[in-house]
Amino acid sequence: MKLYEGMFLFDSNVAGKDWPGLERHVQDVLEKNAAQLVYSERWPDRKLCYEIKGAKKGTYYLTYFRAPPQALQGISRDAELSERILRILVLYDAGLVTDCEKRVSKEVTGSPEEIEEQRERLRRDAQDALLRH
Repeated sequence: MKLYEGMFLFDSNVAGKDWPGLERHVQDVLEKNAAQLVYSERWPDRKLCYEIKGAKKGTYYLTYFRAPPQALQGISRDAELSERILRILVLYDAGLVTDCEKRVSKEVTGSPEEIEEQRERLRRDAQDALLRH
């Protein structure tokens, strides 16, 4: 099983009303396709460049998950059929994966400031990876 980075996009109105339900929905999509969620993080709402399914603002949900390569097709299909998920982007980059795998797999320790700094670094790395692809 390989480690993948997945970015899910939701309508911010839906995310504001039922965030735990959206998290469960993503987890269900992943589990249905034999994937295991390793790490997840909600990003702040952002204005979309263009309207998607009537949504003008979106909430991004960054995930790292382990899955067999053949599971990606099923995850993409289920996300496209979902009325709750606006878009999905799944990436696999050996260099990025190795770097993120080290961060995700090690136990987070330190002061609250150090933990937040680690999370911010991971967030920036993920954004840079999305811009590169």
